[in-house]
Amino acid sequence: MSQEENKKPAKARQADTSERYLAFLLGKEQYAIPLLQVKEVIEMSEPTPIPQSPSYFKGIINLRGQVISVLDLRSKLQLTKIENGPKTAIIILDLEPSLCLGVIVDRINSVLAFHSEDVSPAPDTLSSKDQYLTGVARRDNRMTLILDIRASLSIQDITAVKNNNQKQQAAA
Repeated sequence: MSQEENKKPAKARQADTSERYLAFLLGKEQYAIPLLQVKEVIEMSEPTPIPQSPSYFKGIINLRGQVISVLDLRSKLQLTKIENGPKTAIIILDLEPSLCLGVIVDRINSVLAFHSEDVSPAPDTLSSKDQYLTGVARRDNRMTLILDIRASLSIQDITAVKNNNQKQQAAA
């Protein structure tokens, strides 16, 4: 086997170890979530507020007959509040069979594929918001913070989202 043939399987294996992520901005920082969790990306629409819900839950939207709870990811991660702009979007996530959730982000960037060697473990810090980070990817002198949206939700958040979904299914 020549050296050239020897390199091809390694590259094929390397391609298999890459994961794809949807990259987006919150302020000036780039974040990413696994593409397998993304159902779709929609234009920002004003959610219908739900009384007595946490401040980061913006309400619910009707997406083709399905009621989806929407949270402001910037608020949930305790980042500085800014006004929604023309590029503000809602990412619809499918986190498990009965947990569909929309998250508001400042702007969608692109779909990125990171190889395992591009991703470092999340740094150990005392900040509670860092518990949502699964890693930090580096590419072209830019860092991308990889989020675990499910980990950012408390038990009460998950219960509220599931209850909204169950109420909608019962009404249908």
